[in-house]
Amino acid sequence: MAEKVLDITNVYKRFGDNNVLNGVNISISRGEVVVILGPSGSGKTTMLRTINFLDPADAGEITIDGMTVKCQEKNKKKVRALRQKTAMVFQQYNLFRNRTAIENVMEGLLIVKKMPKGKAKDVAQTALDKVGLLDKADFYPAQLSGGQQQRVSIARALVMKPEVILFDEPTSALDPELVGEVLKCIRDVAKTGITMVIVTHEIAFANEAASRVIFMDGGVVVENGTPDQVINHPKTERAKAFLERINNPRASA
Repeated sequence: MAEKVLDITNVYKRFGDNNVLNGVNISISRGEVVVILGPSGSGKTTMLRTINFLDPADAGEITIDGMTVKCQEKNKKKVRALRQKTAMVFQQYNLFRNRTAIENVMEGLLIVKKMPKGKAKDVAQTALDKVGLLDKADFYPAQLSGGQQQRVSIARALVMKPEVILFDEPTSALDPELVGEVLKCIRDVAKTGITMVIVTHEIAFANEAASRVIFMDGGVVVENGTPDQVINHPKTERAKAFLERINNPRASA
């Protein structure tokens, strides 16, 4: 049986009067590539951000690599230790504008892992090479396309050697012609066996690259299965309606 690396247990989250997560339970094994689908407002991104306590949930537990932290946990040391088992790739890249690509990738190695600068540079160069950007190591973010900036952020996540990488709609801020290069990069990284949780609307990518697809709506998991089960043969009307809108946008216009 595959080793569990991430458990999200009975997680609830509200913003004011709005219940965003209503008892989410997800278990992910090491090496899985799990894609989270669902309409806007379904709780996908909030769920992702509760995993690393960027948005701590109101109730429930998060377990990563055997370490469990209650979502109401006030112990900053425990939260920080759990967070360091993850890395996150954001919609808007979140690169330091005044630092080069390689400096951005080195930052976590120097500050968090206290790695010597020479070694950090070697590790960062290897990661940039993996995402096809070694020749852009000394470029600043403003000199890079959106797709290249997102690939730098993926390299930055990789060097931290996390137990799981969280992707929050990594292509949503990109021009359509740049989406393919980032998805290819994610597919290549997935082949290395690292565990990934990816919130995205890219159905074709989910069908091809995911080992499992989860469909969320109303702050709960509605469907959970292989890409073929969830995307091609959804069981619930909510999932069917969502996928129909995605696949045939004119029909719902």
